[in-house]
Amino acid sequence: MTQFDSSLWGDEAWAATLAVKPIWKIITIVSKDTSPPLYYLLLHIWMKIFGTSEPSIRCLSFLFFLAASFFVFLIGKSLWEEEKYPFLTFLLAFLNPFLFRYGFEGRMYSLLLLTTTSSMYFFLKKKWTLYIISTLAALYTHHFSIFLVLTQLFWIIKGITRKNFFSSLKPYLIIGLGYLPWLYPLYYQTSLVQSGFWLSKPTFKSVIDLFGNFLLGTEKHFLQKAVFLGILFILFFRKFKDWGKDLFLLSWAIIPITLTFSISLVKSSIFYDRYLLYCVPPIILILVSPRRTFSLTFIFLVIFSLMVIDWHYFTHPTKRPFRELANYVKENLKPEYGLINYNDQAHHLFESKYYGLNAPIYLPEGSLPFYTGTALMEEKDIIKILPNKEKIMVISSGDPGKIKLPGYTFEEKIDFKNLYLLWFKKENTNSHCG
Repeated sequence: MTQFDSSLWGDEAWAATLAVKPIWKIITIVSKDTSPPLYYLLLHIWMKIFGTSEPSIRCLSFLFFLAASFFVFLIGKSLWEEEKYPFLTFLLAFLNPFLFRYGFEGRMYSLLLLTTTSSMYFFLKKKWTLYIISTLAALYTHHFSIFLVLTQLFWIIKGITRKNFFSSLKPYLIIGLGYLPWLYPLYYQTSLVQSGFWLSKPTFKSVIDLFGNFLLGTEKHFLQKAVFLGILFILFFRKFKDWGKDLFLLSWAIIPITLTFSISLVKSSIFYDRYLLYCVPPIILILVSPRRTFSLTFIFLVIFSLMVIDWHYFTHPTKRPFRELANYVKENLKPEYGLINYNDQAHHLFESKYYGLNAPIYLPEGSLPFYTGTALMEEKDIIKILPNKEKIMVISSGDPGKIKLPGYTFEEKIDFKNLYLLWFKKENTNSHCG
């Protein structure tokens, strides 16, 4: 099994469940969630052509990732036209453990990376029509792209004069007009986040961890730590000569992080590494820039290490095997049995929908917060009263020992690698599992 064909997890299944709906409904539903609609619309078209399987969904993200890596190469080439080094930017962008992980995620992150890197490339080349298109695509992919636009606007304002005032700001006026249709959904989505979000407020350690994730990935094996030391070695021996380009790349990496960190301290927390993944390319560009004293042998050693790290990740999926659980349920579910999702720290409603299971969330009291995917839920997806069945099968990834169903006694637990299917038997019955 590889990252292409492993089971979808909750957010991926949410995206796939949404993307099969009609286009107008996709836009209506996503406007009540927390992100813009472009990725879901593209996924809708993609699945119409290539199907709804896990590999199909993830292939779209992988193609975005490849294209984004190519734009990192183009940026490197535009910065250092006379050098051979820009090709290394493609390799390090493609092999970066953090970006590589999201290259196989059936979500909008690879598209965010592609649209922001292409936006930055066209910004540097002053190709304003393509810049406007790619920037609007970024804004309609993820709200965090606004922080990249603010970084670009900083450099525009820095060089503005009376003579070029209108021509300098004209692209941003057009971008603003193009984004007008989404302003109200943006206001509504922002108000949802301000009412309470799942992210905790960041600390300065969060920033250190963020850069660690950007360079190493989220799983810190020994080889990844060794590569990190190699990267520090590269930075230590780097010669700084072209401060203009260095400052530009540093602003690309640091301004979005600083803004989201500050907002998170003052208002609701929005500071999260995957939302800022477009800050990785400038770090790579700084590392690969040609002004250094060590030989290429060293950097190729780093590249080989990254290949080993990424191959291990690619061939060892860590997502919960929901497909295997769904197959078991389909083989064993009988008319006299019930099937529910248990609402613990997470639920698996959308995995259930994607894999063809009718398993509503059991929520006897209260309501679910919006960030659990409520915009896509129907009334039948939540039940307050347990089904009156001889036995009930419960899907959960929480602590099985804490799950209690009134009127039922626990009978059996089946572990699908920290994803559980629990059998509960109605009290005062003598039936047994078939």
